[in-house]
Amino acid sequence: MRILIVEDDQLGMQYLLSLLKRHGQCHTAVNGKEAVRAYCQAVEESAPFDLIFMDIMMPEMNGLDALERIREFELYNAHRIRRNALAVMATATDDAQEVVRAYCCCSAFAYLVKPIQVPDFEDVMTRAKRELAAQPA
Repeated sequence: MRILIVEDDQLGMQYLLSLLKRHGQCHTAVNGKEAVRAYCQAVEESAPFDLIFMDIMMPEMNGLDALERIREFELYNAHRIRRNALAVMATATDDAQEVVRAYCCCSAFAYLVKPIQVPDFEDVMTRAKRELAAQPA
């Protein structure tokens, strides 16, 4: 599994890397603009990400705006992308509007509130692996 971790906080990034590295090949970005660039480049190189684990509150471009741009890119490049990446959104706030936007507008797979608890993380990863296995590769 190819995983893009998008987190602007260095400690948060290290924590996510420690959780995710056993699940696949991890790549990192520190803001939404970097995430969009990394995602598009991976598709261009025929090595798209399967999972995006993205913080919402970041400088330059927040995670929801970045995911909307990634979804637009996927739509316009559907002929080159065998499946859209699953997106797990994470944030320190439990804002109902963010949750609705994440699921309805951005097609997020899951939404986690920080600090991320290991049982919640493992539940999301179990569901993500099951979802990816069910989709055509």
